[in-house]
Amino acid sequence: MPAPSSPDLIALFTDFGVGSHYLGQMKAALYGRRVYCPIVELCSDAPAFDPISSSYLLGSFLDYLPAGSLIIAVVDPGVGSDRRAILVKSERHWLLGPDNGLLAIAVQREKDVRLQTITLEKTNGSRTFDGRDLFAPAAAMLCQNEVVPGVEIQASSLIGIGWPVSVARIIYIDTYGNAVSGMAGDTVSKGQALRVNGVDIVYAATFSRVQPGCYFWYVNSNNLVEISVNSGSAADLLELGIGTRIEIVT
Repeated sequence: MPAPSSPDLIALFTDFGVGSHYLGQMKAALYGRRVYCPIVELCSDAPAFDPISSSYLLGSFLDYLPAGSLIIAVVDPGVGSDRRAILVKSERHWLLGPDNGLLAIAVQREKDVRLQTITLEKTNGSRTFDGRDLFAPAAAMLCQNEVVPGVEIQASSLIGIGWPVSVARIIYIDTYGNAVSGMAGDTVSKGQALRVNGVDIVYAATFSRVQPGCYFWYVNSNNLVEISVNSGSAADLLELGIGTRIEIVT
């Protein structure tokens, strides 16, 4: 289903931290510009300072957002530098974010993608909060069917274009200690084990299929391979972190 002419929903994807005042300031900036569509915190604990891992996490969410969603993505350790600000329009969604790899997997997954820079002039002197001062105003313009100033660019110029869309390493640890990989669910067969830190892990369909305290891998609700422990933390038990490599055992 194609996207409507203006966004129906704004989704915030950031590494600001759950409950951060930065999220409140971004929402206030949007509402202050007469944005009336729903605003959801899609993810507030993306891997901090890590646009590469965050890119794979962001890409996995797109299929589960309604057509017409506008995603403001901010994992931006280079804020204030000369890195570009980017607007992406695809068949179903809009994305706003920095050109640091964060948008790369989303751009490769989406169809009929068009990209442009954002040259909107900020209204205050801050150089360190583009989420509030650049991306939120650009989002408000899109919601009001206004043209965001910028220059059209080729997708091939985006940082991270050409990265594999599936990677065998951990990209996210959730609140429970589940370790989400960048591996698409169809890249591993159920009969294969995964090896991390010298430990072989076998497949189970759900948590209820293994005993409490046992580890396993499964395909999670965003179609990514995830390593988990029933009623425990896989990250703690197996000493997993962002970037931990995964080997497929044949």
